Amino acid sequence: MRKFIFLSIVEKLQQEIPEIKHFDLWNNQLAYIEGEQPFDLPAVFVEFRPIRWQHQGNSVREAAVEVVLHVLTKRIEPTSQELPYNKESLQFFDLLTDINSALRQHSKTSYNFGHDSLTSIQSDTDNNSGEIRHDIEVFSCHTVDASAMPNYQKTTATIKVNT
Repeated sequence: MRKFIFLSIVEKLQQEIPEIKHFDLWNNQLAYIEGEQPFDLPAVFVEFRPIRWQHQGNSVREAAVEVVLHVLTKRIEPTSQELPYNKESLQFFDLLTDINSALRQHSKTSYNFGHDSLTSIQSDTDNNSGEIRHDIEVFSCHTVDASAMPNYQKTTATIKVNT
């Protein structure tokens, strides 16, 4: 299910925002930047918060899932209105807006998995960046996982979530 949501988000952002150059799972890449395999910016890393499952019978489970997007961009100085780089230095805000617009109301279903509309629930602006800005966007969605259903039951219907 996490793989399904991760690929769903990456696919949507690749379609809508081609200027994002790198996608991956979050592994606190900034803490190990010297030893990390190089990646181009802007980059989006996906983190899953702990999931509390509700079991519905027939091996189907569902949950509210929170997904954290770590959006890394190159910091461009200065951001002061009096200095000549103002508009260029604030472009990271445009990227964050574009990400929210692309994912707003994005949902997807498949044979075994489904998630309803992604809803933006939190934004954390990096107010203490070094060379790389690290802004965070948090989304929530409801998901259904029927991957453990017995094979004979899987042929009856496609999983759908309420949207």
